[in-house]
Amino acid sequence: MGKQDTKQTLLDTGRRLMLAKGFHHAGLQEIVRQAGVPKGSFYHFFPSKEAFGLAVLEDYVEEFEAFLTGHLQAPDVPPRQRLRNFFTASRERLLAERCEGGCLVGNLAQELADQDDVFRGRLAAVLAHWEAQFATCLAEAVRAGELSPNADTRKMARFILDGWEGAILRMKVTKEVTPIDDYIDVLFSTVLA
Repeated sequence: MGKQDTKQTLLDTGRRLMLAKGFHHAGLQEIVRQAGVPKGSFYHFFPSKEAFGLAVLEDYVEEFEAFLTGHLQAPDVPPRQRLRNFFTASRERLLAERCEGGCLVGNLAQELADQDDVFRGRLAAVLAHWEAQFATCLAEAVRAGELSPNADTRKMARFILDGWEGAILRMKVTKEVTPIDDYIDVLFSTVLA
């Protein structure tokens, strides 16, 4: 296994374990064992577990950003439909994962925001960036006449993102997709109607 392969294997294993157990309960021994990597190799790439956790977060964010951008900036698709496509595709991903794991950003925010300022700062920046992407798409919907010209797209974007993260949390608790379905239904029948 090459150096980049080893690093990516550690990141993938860390993501899987952090989604399942959280940052604190994903032990270093378990990570290297499941990755099939010697502990020394872990420290070759990451000076600490915190550095590793931040790298896992960055890897997740990079992948999710491509997914989010691919939907919210899709050419030749009306803005409101872009939003619906994003939520529908996200629902399918969550369903494929058997309503487990959820969103790593949301999970880490719940676990670490009150304990670690470095993580809190990075998570806040990620959420602000996602909010901005939703706000941009919503502003395009206003310009296209799909939403009221009086819509506060920034506030709507915050509401949409916060509600979505809450629906994912509830899905994890109930282990069923109903909270996601309810969220999408209410979002498009009222907020984005």
